[in-house]
Parts: sequence; structure tokens; C-alpha cells
Amino acid sequence: MSLEKLLNIPKELNSNPNVSFYNLVKEYYFDDFSELLVYDYLIKNHSIHNNWLLFCEDKRVEEGWTIEKNFFFYNIYYLNNRNNKLYSKRFTNKDKAFSYYIYNEIVSVYNS
Repeated sequence: MSLEKLLNIPKELNSNPNVSFYNLVKEYYFDDFSELLVYDYLIKNHSIHNNWLLFCEDKRVEEGWTIEKNFFFYNIYYLNNRNNKLYSKRFTNKDKAFSYYIYNEIVSVYNS
């Protein structure tokens, strides 16, 4: 199982910009990957939240999952190629927000 590698992809991309997010997801993904696994990992490893937030802000794609921090809330949604926000959710719990975002981001890339 490569949960740690999968959840640290943004950190790996910072140290090696010649690899793609897509290729790393395809390499590290495993069948039992779940939002609950992501949540449990985030509770114990708070340092990766910022890496994912920066990754999301730096993405240069026309559509995909997005996380935004707005004061005490985290807004997560899927932005389609027409700039429509789909599947929008708001969280107050940081770990739940990031686990929802990370899980959906990884699964959508893996399934593409």
C-alpha cells in the first residue's frame, strides 16, 4: 500500500517538477484507497494540508477539484470547463475538508 506516497504527491512535485501529477497518481494508486484512509492519515500528519492547498492554487487546468479557505470555512467543489461549480460542499473541519478534496482529486485523476 502506498498511501503515504499518494498523499505526499504535492511534496514530491515540488522536489521533482519533471514528473506529472497524473503519472504519480497512476503509479501510487491502490484498490482500497478511500476517503476514510485519507482522513485518518491527515489527523496524524497535519503538515500535508498546506502542500495540497498550494498544489490546488498552482494547478493550471481548465477543470478539476478545488479547495478554498474562506475565513473559518473550507469550500470544495468541482470546477468544470464552463466555470460552473459542481458538487459544492462547505466544511468547518479542516481534516474532513481536505480528506474530501484530496480523495476526489486523486480518484478523478486516476479515472481519467
